[in-house]
Amino acid sequence: MKKHPSKTIIKEFASYFDQELQSTLPLAVMPDGSLVYKNFLVKQLDNMNWGMYNIDSKDLINQYHLKSSALIASKAYNYRQYEKYYEINELDKKYAVLSNDTIVFKHNIELTSDAEKYAILLTRLEESVSQFQFYQTLILRLFRQSFI
Repeated sequence: MKKHPSKTIIKEFASYFDQELQSTLPLAVMPDGSLVYKNFLVKQLDNMNWGMYNIDSKDLINQYHLKSSALIASKAYNYRQYEKYYEINELDKKYAVLSNDTIVFKHNIELTSDAEKYAILLTRLEESVSQFQFYQTLILRLFRQSFI
């Protein structure tokens, strides 16, 4: 069966884009999906967080809820920008808390039949989602500034 020409072009374009991305970003992608930046390995842990390891000592330095946070932190840690490193840790923690809050509020809204409680939960959910999106955008911006 002959491949559709557009599928072939898309695969070639994806391969080209992947090669360009690899050459632009100073990261090595490992077969298991983990990433290497300089002397740091970022890989997914059993608890679904992302661990930042020292390649030489194999020590877990810290863990993050987002892969991008772990990569930004690796770069800051590598250049001894500890203020930025701690800032990223705090942003990632706030992101995780707001993510959990959003899930809890959505769940509780589905369970409640009380109109007043529903209104309160809806307000809290909207606030949580807004803050969640703010931190998500902030982390994405930091990642772009750091690597792109």
